[in-house]
Amino acid sequence: MNKALLALSALLLTSSALAADPAFPKAPAGKVTLEVWSWVPGLDKTVQAFEKAYPNIDVKVTNLGGGPQTYTKLRTALQAGSGAPDVAQIEYGFLPAFVDLGGLEDLSKYGANTYRKYFVPWTWGQVSPDGKAVYAIPQDTGPFAMVYRADLMKKYGVSVPKTWAEYEKAAETVYKKSGGAVKFGNFYSTFAPWFMALAWADGGQFFRRDGDGWVQNLNNASAKKVLNTWYRMIRKGHVSTLQAFTADYWNAAGAGKVITNLEAAWGPGGYAGSLKDKSAGQWRVADLPQWKAGAVRSGNWGGSSSVVTTQSKNKEAATLFALWLNLSENAVGTNWVNGGLFPASDAGLDLTVLKDKTKNPSKFFGGQDISSVYARASRGVNVNFQWAPWFPFVNDNFNKQMDLMLKGRLSPDQALDAWQRESLAEAKKQGYTVR
Repeated sequence: MNKALLALSALLLTSSALAADPAFPKAPAGKVTLEVWSWVPGLDKTVQAFEKAYPNIDVKVTNLGGGPQTYTKLRTALQAGSGAPDVAQIEYGFLPAFVDLGGLEDLSKYGANTYRKYFVPWTWGQVSPDGKAVYAIPQDTGPFAMVYRADLMKKYGVSVPKTWAEYEKAAETVYKKSGGAVKFGNFYSTFAPWFMALAWADGGQFFRRDGDGWVQNLNNASAKKVLNTWYRMIRKGHVSTLQAFTADYWNAAGAGKVITNLEAAWGPGGYAGSLKDKSAGQWRVADLPQWKAGAVRSGNWGGSSSVVTTQSKNKEAATLFALWLNLSENAVGTNWVNGGLFPASDAGLDLTVLKDKTKNPSKFFGGQDISSVYARASRGVNVNFQWAPWFPFVNDNFNKQMDLMLKGRLSPDQALDAWQRESLAEAKKQGYTVR
């Protein structure tokens, strides 16, 4: 390893960078080409600024579109021992599985821990569970807030709920006044991380390391509280169960049939892009309803990190790129505008570009500075939340149990117990020491 690389440069980046950038590691000498796998729209344009600042490094971006196929390709390459990129994008929930696979470089070897102070604390906990090894650089986040139709709140005479008790009461009011035609909210039954984020906001913990083993608690008290609350509203017809990202949901939202939803920071961009002019300007963002009035507590849905694979022949340059991509104001701002990525860096939460009310998604949300709401949410996310390597199975099994619950074959508690039992069995089957 080149020791000189570990010394932080006394100078900031060249004129292409902005004054608030931290000092990045020096670039290695000689010509370098990095291969990057990502699903961020327009990332190839973002890296042009990096190449200008570091002319000896060429970055080749391959957009794999995200989703299971992306992880399958990466896992296959890592297991084969060849074919993996230098840098890849991995969501926080799936990161432990790739760490256990042994294909990710520990970036603490290249000075990554020096940059811990620049990130929102809970995001660093996602990439460095033990506070020593660093398996990725946080890229974007999905702290939870509530989106809502301001015009329909006024029409039905309900206030923006600050607590879940107020949320349930407002849902009942809207149901009665609309004759059941309008739902106050929507439950996503096919996205475990959406549900887990709501329990996360209440302090719920689903996994934690215990020495060399694990503890899994999918049916924790917070999870039961959240699911039973939503199930009551579902049974009464006060909320809907439309699947996320489908035409059914967008049509209902655009037509005023659903008044609120709980969305990650990247969600508003989806509203602006999917609904376009339909209901534009009528939406707003508010803090997530709280179980107890007071400080804002939130959970996180989605978000991702930049990893460097052990197969990379240019690990120093790859680490430099991962840091620049997620700490440079140029990159963070461009990725917000082009891809809707909400920053993981603390300074990024206050970037001027995030507050531009003349551009989407803020423009779609009536010119509201929605980034300030999500910044508050991000700083209210529990730092200690962990994911487990067998989460892919947990994610899929959630769908099974929710389907049985919605069909009336399981109660909420029974569904969570089955989720815990079947996922625990699978974890042990995969060879993990877990209780």
